[in-house]
Amino acid sequence: MKQNLFPAIMRPLGLLCLGVMLAACGSSNKNPGLTDDDQPVGGTPAELAFQYAQAIAKNGNCDQALPVLICLGEQGRGWELAQHSGGMCALDAAKVWTGPLQKRDGYYAKTSKVSYDKPYYKTKDSLREKGLTLLRSTAGAGWPDSQAALALELGAAGNSAAQWQEARFWLTRYDRNARRKIYGTNILGPDVRARLAQSPLPPPDDAAWTLRNLVKLDEQDQFCQQLVRGRPNRPEAQDAPAPSDLPPPETVDGR
Repeated sequence: MKQNLFPAIMRPLGLLCLGVMLAACGSSNKNPGLTDDDQPVGGTPAELAFQYAQAIAKNGNCDQALPVLICLGEQGRGWELAQHSGGMCALDAAKVWTGPLQKRDGYYAKTSKVSYDKPYYKTKDSLREKGLTLLRSTAGAGWPDSQAALALELGAAGNSAAQWQEARFWLTRYDRNARRKIYGTNILGPDVRARLAQSPLPPPDDAAWTLRNLVKLDEQDQFCQQLVRGRPNRPEAQDAPAPSDLPPPETVDGR
C-alpha cells in the first residue's frame, strides 16, 4: 500500500512541500522510512521536518535523517533535541559505516537541495567526531541525555585516560543536572561509574562548568535555509517563546 507523508486533509494547505520537498511530498512513491503510525502531525515546516527526521531515524535510517537534524540544531536555543538526535544519529551511522553517506531514493524529492557534500559525511572517523561535537554542544547547554550519552561513549572500556576524564566530567554534570533530577532518571549504571571514579575533574572555577546555550549559526547551506523558512500550516501553531522567557535548563553549582 502506498503511503503519503502527510494526511490528505493537510495537503490542500500546500506546505510548500515542507519547503524542502521531503519524500512523498507531492509524490506517489512509497517512503521506505515511514509507517502509518509515525507520520508527521503538523506544525511549521521546520517542525514537520523534525518529526519526519525523528521518524526515519527511529526506523533505522539515521543517515538520511542527519541533514535535517543537523540543520535544525544549527537554529540554536530551542532546538536542543534536534541537535542531540543528530549527534546520536551520527554516532549510530558511524558504527554501521559502509562508506560515505549519500542521499538515497525515497527520502527526498529529486528537486531537494539536500547535499552530503560535507567533510563529516566522507569518513567514519569524521562522522563520529561530528556526533561527539553535536553532543558536546547540547551537553554543555544542559541537555541531560547528551551528558549521559557522552559519559557512555567516552567512558567505554578500552578508551584512553583522557576520554575517561571527559566522560567523568559529563557524568558529574549529569548527576548534578536539575532537569534530570525533576524526572528522577538515571541511565548510567554502576559499571561505568566504577570505571570513571578515579578520573580527575576540572577545578570548580574552570570554564568547562559554565552553562552555554546553543547559538544559531549565521550561515547555513541552501538546503537548511529552505528547510526552516515558511509559515505554520495550522491555526493553533505558535511561535516559540523568546529565549529570555525560557527557564534555565540546568544548575551546576559544584555541590
